Amino acid sequence: MIFDLHCDTIWQIWKSKRTNQPLDLRQSCLQIDEEKLQKGGYFAQCFAAYVPADTSEPEKAFDEIIDAYYEGIDNSDCLRPVYAYEDFEKNAKAGKISALLTMEDATPLRKELANVQKAYDKGVRMIGLTWNFPNAVGYPNYRDFVRGEKPDMLTPETEKGLTEFGFSLVEEMNRLGIVADVSHLSDKGFFDVLKTSKRPIMASHSNARAVCRNVRNMTDEMLSLLAKNGGVVGMNYAKGFLCEDEEKGKRTIEYVIKHVKHIKKLIGVEHIALGSDFDGISTDIELCNASKLPLLLQAFERAGFSDGEIEKIAYRNALRVFKENMGK
Repeated sequence: MIFDLHCDTIWQIWKSKRTNQPLDLRQSCLQIDEEKLQKGGYFAQCFAAYVPADTSEPEKAFDEIIDAYYEGIDNSDCLRPVYAYEDFEKNAKAGKISALLTMEDATPLRKELANVQKAYDKGVRMIGLTWNFPNAVGYPNYRDFVRGEKPDMLTPETEKGLTEFGFSLVEEMNRLGIVADVSHLSDKGFFDVLKTSKRPIMASHSNARAVCRNVRNMTDEMLSLLAKNGGVVGMNYAKGFLCEDEEKGKRTIEYVIKHVKHIKKLIGVEHIALGSDFDGISTDIELCNASKLPLLLQAFERAGFSDGEIEKIAYRNALRVFKENMGK
């Protein structure tokens, strides 16, 4: 079974509706749809509500994306929403795949803690604090990233972290039971979150910087502190986050296993999960869509991982962190 911590599928569906070429969550050209999830043997999928930083009315766009999410879930034969931890178990017993609504970039919260409660009431159970640009919460991995230009992927932001509102946001997320997601957040922001959060956090779609020197990945120090926090890092399948040579990075399975082996040696398998970034990454890769995930599990077995270790990486570790956050 697979628990995937991040995809941009709902954003793609929202965009398609705006161009009058609507895509369907049941079956489409996207990397994730109902048919591909079933073929991939999924247990749960996180669907990110992402609002681009240059959106003129981010709150309105956020509401529209959430509407697109629930429309897709309501029309689905196999997906069921999760609002409380017990929903995972209920959905699994019914033979359904659990769907979780998340946020990527907290900009739509508009620097108002009351909006965090509103997001929770709409079903949001994880919030990625930033995307690639500074916001009211904090600063991203990339330094001085200009839209339309290639970012500096080798020089991390180490001086700017959470804002005053960012610290308050993490505390409010802890209170409500919303997971704090540090993927895209600056290195200093990561340390700020760990100082603040009383619950395990996630880096939903990041890898190991020691294996691929990309600022979107986590240093060994960060991974070690993440383990002490009880959190998890979800392996991202983007070729440029797997290997600095993107042509080699197309060999998704080989490089995911390299990252996992490194992290296992450093902190153990208990803090490794999967976070594909599907529908936010290119398709010219070995794991080109959700239906291919059995190939990754088979490769873990060939690489000498035990059944128990594979289960932890595939879904149990992610499930544990949600349980530790959703429990009041």
